[in-house]
Amino acid sequence: MMFFVLSITVLFVIISAYFFLRAEKFQRIIIGQKRETSSTLKENKGLVDSMALLATKNEEFAKNRLIRLKERAQEQQNDALIHYYELISPMVNNYAAIFRDCLKGKGRLQSISKKCFDNCDEKTFKEFIKLLKNEKQTKRFWSANNLNGFISLVEALLILHEEQSKVIISANDVASKQLLIKKAANSK
Repeated sequence: MMFFVLSITVLFVIISAYFFLRAEKFQRIIIGQKRETSSTLKENKGLVDSMALLATKNEEFAKNRLIRLKERAQEQQNDALIHYYELISPMVNNYAAIFRDCLKGKGRLQSISKKCFDNCDEKTFKEFIKLLKNEKQTKRFWSANNLNGFISLVEALLILHEEQSKVIISANDVASKQLLIKKAANSK
């Protein structure tokens, strides 16, 4: 009987030691995972902050460019261009918000753009869509419905009628702008 109690005690001690060592091993793994998680969260925060800064800076550049184009169109008293630039203004003025929303995943460009146009009347958004579908390149960017499509779309919208707002334009400038739009389309 004594031998039986002693063997059960030894077995219990061995099992306890085994589980203690396994628990120690798991604890070291958990500590390592916590460090990795912390490092990843810091890196992720840095990347998110960088993307937000990039979106804001791109918005500033696009807005400034749109303002210059509007001023040129007003100097030339070109009502068609003035209307065009007013039509694309909600997209450019909300660049950072659309950019951040498109970062969340594919299929978000069109829905967030519609929200940005909600401050205008519904007719403005329909007119904007009609404008996009008239141009082969802008139609393609709009159909992509993602971040890359959005960035290319805004660039194409700002380049599209830029040559009309210049007083004198060389053939090389027109060709280079068309080449830029085609490159943007092909990079998608």
